[in-house]
Amino acid sequence: MDKYEKLYDFVNIIKVLCTLIAAAYVLYWLLCFTNMPFLKYIQLIFSPPINLLKMFLTIEIPYKDVVIDMIPLITSLLFSGLYFVFQCLSNFIEEKERQHKLHVVAEKKLEEKLVNENLKKIFENKTMEYTKFAILVMLELESAIDPNIAGVKGDIKELTIKNYVEIVNAMRKKYINCKAITPDKLFIVYNNFALFDDFFTDLLKEVKTVSEANLEHNLKTNFVIAIDALKESDKMANVLDMLEKVSTFNYANKAIATPAFNIRYRINSNGGKYVLASMGISRFFENNSDGTQSSVDFELFNLKTKKK
Repeated sequence: MDKYEKLYDFVNIIKVLCTLIAAAYVLYWLLCFTNMPFLKYIQLIFSPPINLLKMFLTIEIPYKDVVIDMIPLITSLLFSGLYFVFQCLSNFIEEKERQHKLHVVAEKKLEEKLVNENLKKIFENKTMEYTKFAILVMLELESAIDPNIAGVKGDIKELTIKNYVEIVNAMRKKYINCKAITPDKLFIVYNNFALFDDFFTDLLKEVKTVSEANLEHNLKTNFVIAIDALKESDKMANVLDMLEKVSTFNYANKAIATPAFNIRYRINSNGGKYVLASMGISRFFENNSDGTQSSVDFELFNLKTKKK
């Protein structure tokens, strides 16, 4: 228990005792007029304070044939006065306790702030270990006129592979160090997170270029883009597997990012070209070695151009 609480409780007990003693002396003063037999016994309890006061003060009021001793009432008033003294002391202690609690709260908040700042710094340092980003691009071509035209299906598959190669070749001219996997999908990795905005903008331009070229052949191009952030130690196979799972949600013509990318981009961008908007919690199902299925829930984010 807090030291102020103990003192506050003690002073309140004294206040109650002062009130009871003051009331007892008033009752004793009234009993003195009755001459009851037991009065001589209770005088032993009340006399010491009264005798002490009589050494300095004597107040007797004659009334008819009786002299009324007012010292018991004065004693009662003194204890009543002590009650108010202790009431002021109680208020003072209460205020001190309130200030002490506010001080404790302020110290805790300061401590929490320092801890949070340290944790944030550690978290940011750990997040900065994500030095690369990976992008999975899945193109889906379909006839803009009649999807049942003979021969289109086979041509579409070959053209999709050609589109992937065209995009990769164009990106490698600008970003020599980027690595890519084709032909049935475009999985591209770049090792400089600071250049993400420029890289992604150029990638979208290349997707737009092949889309416009396809449209000249009466083919509509839809795309699914999944983005992740990764460390040097991350295995590409695991990253690709993750992005393929993200792409299965088939968010057409949108760029979908993982939580890792969301955290890393927010720290890195500092007011970049794009913003990330939450798309809610998604659930992935995985097959376990024992034949059972387990699910993993986490948040996905939509990467889109910042509104001006």
